[in-house]
Amino acid sequence: MDVSNHWTMPRALWTAWVWAVISVFTEGASDQASSLSCDPTGVCDGHSRSLNSIPSGLTAGVKSLDLSDNEITYVGNRDLQRCVNLKTLRLGANEIHTVEEDSFFHLRNLEYLDLSYNRLSNLSSSWFRSLYVLKFLNLLGNLYKTLGETSLFSHLPNLRTLKVGNSNSFTQIHEKDFTGLTFLEELEISAQNLQLYVPKSLKSIQNISHLILHLKQPVLLLDILIDIVSSLDYLELRDTNLHTFYFSEASISEINTSVKKLIFRNVQFTDESFVEVVKLFNYVSGILEVEFDDCTHDGIGDFTALTLNRIRYLGNVETLTIRKLHIPQFFLFYDLSSIYPLTGKVKRVTIENSKVFLVPCLLSQHLKSLEYLDLSENLMSEETLRNSACEHAWPFLQTLVLRQNRLKSLEKTGELLLTLKNLNNLDISKNNFLSMPETCQWPGKMKQLNLSSTRIHSLTQCLPQTLEILDVSNNNLDSFSLILPQLKELYISRNKLKTLPDASFLPVLSVMRISGNIINTFSKEQLDSFPQLKALEAGGNNFICSCDFLSFTQGQQALARVLVDWPDGYRCDAPSHVRGQRVQDARLSLSECHRAAVVSAVCCALFLLLLLTGVLCHRFHGLWYMKMMWAWLQAKRKPRKAPRRDLCYDAFVSYSEQDSYWVENLMVQELEHFNPPFKLCLHKRDFVPGKWIIDNIIDSIEKSRKTIFVLSENFVRSEWCKYELDFSHFRLFDENNDAAILILLEPIDKKAIPQRFCKLRKIMNTKTYLEWPTDETQQEAFWLNLRAAIRS
Repeated sequence: MDVSNHWTMPRALWTAWVWAVISVFTEGASDQASSLSCDPTGVCDGHSRSLNSIPSGLTAGVKSLDLSDNEITYVGNRDLQRCVNLKTLRLGANEIHTVEEDSFFHLRNLEYLDLSYNRLSNLSSSWFRSLYVLKFLNLLGNLYKTLGETSLFSHLPNLRTLKVGNSNSFTQIHEKDFTGLTFLEELEISAQNLQLYVPKSLKSIQNISHLILHLKQPVLLLDILIDIVSSLDYLELRDTNLHTFYFSEASISEINTSVKKLIFRNVQFTDESFVEVVKLFNYVSGILEVEFDDCTHDGIGDFTALTLNRIRYLGNVETLTIRKLHIPQFFLFYDLSSIYPLTGKVKRVTIENSKVFLVPCLLSQHLKSLEYLDLSENLMSEETLRNSACEHAWPFLQTLVLRQNRLKSLEKTGELLLTLKNLNNLDISKNNFLSMPETCQWPGKMKQLNLSSTRIHSLTQCLPQTLEILDVSNNNLDSFSLILPQLKELYISRNKLKTLPDASFLPVLSVMRISGNIINTFSKEQLDSFPQLKALEAGGNNFICSCDFLSFTQGQQALARVLVDWPDGYRCDAPSHVRGQRVQDARLSLSECHRAAVVSAVCCALFLLLLLTGVLCHRFHGLWYMKMMWAWLQAKRKPRKAPRRDLCYDAFVSYSEQDSYWVENLMVQELEHFNPPFKLCLHKRDFVPGKWIIDNIIDSIEKSRKTIFVLSENFVRSEWCKYELDFSHFRLFDENNDAAILILLEPIDKKAIPQRFCKLRKIMNTKTYLEWPTDETQQEAFWLNLRAAIRS
């Protein structure tokens, strides 16, 4: 795939892709292990892809190219010629042994170039002649012995960081090596085996902010120092054995030196060479800060030579830092009393991770100017602290850091520090106090206290009321109920709090860090109760994203100015369907946020539905259908048609009580007294007493071959006649038989028959029915026809 095809794509398409993968292979090298991956901004990563050459097809769209940690051996003139917009090029940790003269000629926008840890044995100034804007250049770890025949860096006016040399073959520094460089923010020279330093080689650089020197032996250290003492701000000496170091007062004639900070990293001293270093502090008068990091003192602390040389102070050093100091002969070490007088001007002392278990009282008393003391990660306990913080010790000490020591009693620690009248900042974090007593004594000016990671599970009135800053992070606290009227900043993250502290206990609180607890909500009212709160960090809690909480957090634009970790730190833990979402992005349904309104609406809808159902049932005879359904269910338990042997009657007569005279005195007489007689079923006579009337009707119709309906105005108005007609209509007409016989006792309007009896109305329109004649001469024919209908 050709890279150029991608860089000519529309910009909108680029922004739509999160990651564009570009496969680029050099000519004849299609078997290379991996391809470059480039993002839409032109940053291409080819790090650790087993490439043995620079990929082909690179275009002007590439702005950053990382090909470090591969197996590239050669950089040709054409490899990068199209990368005219390239700003960063990383070629470190390859096998490059050859770079052609014009390899970087077209990279006029290049600002960062890393060629470190390759196999370059010769360096050429032509590589850099067009890199006018280059700011960073790393040539460390190659095989060259010198920096070339001519000045390499004369065409690099904007260079700010330069790293040169190696640990083995680089042995010479010449005067022309750094010609053309006037200002460097950082210069690192790795010359462990340096054998020749031509004077004034570094003097041409007018200002160096930070110089890092890797020297195995100190033979040429003073020569280098002489050249830079007036132009350097910060000197860092690494991996040096100073056993043979000797400082001659005549070496440095400069009165106004600019060196302000001196660091010894992985450096070895003896008692004698340490004395020489202290002498250096006195002559390089500008040094204000000295740091010893991971150094080794091969001695027993015999510094009597300091007294013999009448050295009274550590020059103008105000800050002394010692980290990971190794003393092989620790148990033979002197009491250091010979250096006590040197410490009078020191204001800041840090001794970390150096197995310090005691600061002698006499030394503490000599540190008259000390304002800051850090003894972190050591072996201090209450017993040794008693001696260290003796009467008149550290009279101006304001900050004491005893983090991660062996303190166990908060009460004793407070009492022992009462001698420090000016102490206002105490860090005793990462000690195992476990519990806190009810009352304690503290220095009267205490403003800041750090009790983080001390495994305490509750807070008491032991804490000083004068506190303005309190850190109790990473403990086992489940509540905060202390009244601290002057507290301005509270750090209480990574505990087990379920709610914000009561604002009435902290009236002037302005900063609170309470992330990583088990708080599930907070409200506008709670935040408003802290009148001076300017910054709140409450992310990393298990927030229940309720409607009220979401409405508050999403509706307050000004809240983002108070919540310092908003919005990414705030995630929903419940409800389950929004778990893991940012609180800012979570959305709940209407039913979740207005439950009462939804319930009310549902109830109203149900009421209206019931009301509508009632109206419709009345209008469309729904009650009748329900009754008929019940009757049908009752009838379903019985056979659809009774066997002939179970038929007890020739006909069941359904009539109105108002028509009983005609039925009982005329019909019964004509039918039951006829020869042969007909057996009729009348409800007055044949219904089973005590049995439900509906069951009587159903049973009577089931046991009768025919059902005679005596229709009249009275019949239509009769409720029970309606039941009999209903069931007969439902049961018999639905079987498509002729079991029903209709007798029209008097003329009635067909519209009087209920609409639901659609089949009955149809039969009356299509089927002959018997009409009772008022003329007596025709009544005999009526009875004859009725008997014939019953027999059919």
